[in-house]
Amino acid sequence: MEFVPGLVSVIMANYNTPAEYLRESIDSILAQTYGDFEFIIVDDASTDGSAKTVGSYNDPRIRLIHNAENLGLTKSLNKALDVCRGEFIARMDSDDVSEPTRFEKQVSFLRENPDVIVCGTWARLFGDWADHNSNETLCRSIPDRETFRIFQLFGNNPNIVHISAMFSKKLMDENNVRYNENYRYAQDYRMWVSCNSAAKCAIIPEILVNIRVREGTISTAKKQEQDNCALGIIQEQLDSLDLKLPEEIKPLHYLLLTSRKPYDARLKAWIKTLISANRKRRVYDRKLFEELLWKKWAETCYFALHDKNAFRRIGVIFDIPPLFWPELFRIRRSRSKR
Repeated sequence: MEFVPGLVSVIMANYNTPAEYLRESIDSILAQTYGDFEFIIVDDASTDGSAKTVGSYNDPRIRLIHNAENLGLTKSLNKALDVCRGEFIARMDSDDVSEPTRFEKQVSFLRENPDVIVCGTWARLFGDWADHNSNETLCRSIPDRETFRIFQLFGNNPNIVHISAMFSKKLMDENNVRYNENYRYAQDYRMWVSCNSAAKCAIIPEILVNIRVREGTISTAKKQEQDNCALGIIQEQLDSLDLKLPEEIKPLHYLLLTSRKPYDARLKAWIKTLISANRKRRVYDRKLFEELLWKKWAETCYFALHDKNAFRRIGVIFDIPPLFWPELFRIRRSRSKR
């Protein structure tokens, strides 16, 4: 397949996207200030005529691929990756909107940072879902690779906004990075694990994409499937520590480092199990791994000490290794400044 330097291959999957949303999304790509791109749209066996909406465009940069049957997002994205000719690969969703300078800024960043495999951006939420704040923004950052790797052991946070991603095709090909088709959902989480294992990940601190939030787009059943896929990705990583995630520990482990967890003796025991396994297998940097986990446990203990039964739980402080007692005071100072 011909490789074209400087070309951006935009990959999008469509399944029954309302025409007005689909047009707005496509138009935002065609209006990019960086015009050297091919736009690969995989129609995943739509039944609503949205494929005709794509076909109505008379722009030679658009390449429409039809799936004979519904394959799902993961397989459709890989199908698009297989025909990409560009030096860079940009993700886009069929109902979201890119800012006009998105490609220009991401291409410039990746050229200046050839050791970065994927570059994301900040994002803004918009749409017609009454329960969400239309002014909400996703202003994330990615830590150093080892810290990021440890966080990934517990879930997809922090992460890269999926539709904001632009990849280096060279680094993807060299490291055989593709979407993992074992996961119909949470494919972005698994992709970030692969990318971070291969090279650096980065985020441009500027809002360059807009995510449409629609009521009812994530059903309860789908949310459960997403969580199940995420837990499967976590287990993949725990395999390197030769550990099996117990059923009763799953809610305590999931997003441990980025969400407040209830005080639970089982969590402390699990943290000790993780630390012991890592000391034996040497998968993660020992000092950083233990520091992140014990600091999180100290935070859990801090909030346990400040509930209505604080005096009954004063013994909680002795659940924290003495080396991390100062963490309680750091948390108190940081909260008092808010």
